[in-house]
Amino acid sequence: MALDLVGWNVVLDSDHADELSAFYEKLLGWTRFKGEEYTVLVNLEQTGTPTWLTIQQVDDYVPPVWPATPDEQQQMAHLDFHVQDVEEGVRYALSCGASISEYQYDDRWRVMIDPAGHPLCILPPIMPWM
Repeated sequence: MALDLVGWNVVLDSDHADELSAFYEKLLGWTRFKGEEYTVLVNLEQTGTPTWLTIQQVDDYVPPVWPATPDEQQQMAHLDFHVQDVEEGVRYALSCGASISEYQYDDRWRVMIDPAGHPLCILPPIMPWM
């Protein structure tokens, strides 16, 4: 048995939800629907089970520290984006406002940080475990 999914969503917190949603709107090319407490980004071109990304305003948000540091806010999740060309993807993410993490664990992909401090990875289309 499995869930009968009709869609799935990832929610990211930020103390500057409008700025973070603008970053992901530009990075992904998705359509932004702004609400009062949260903003939803949707890929309107997608077929099949829809996915969307929600950016939620949290006024007392504390950005995660990555990699993990004792007694600091820990990452709770990160996003992986598989692209055709990693270096091109990194250049584009930088132009959208991401930064490159000083910590890199593998030369096949890049760990980046979004404007609210969430880690994200730009990876090649196929990883060795696939």
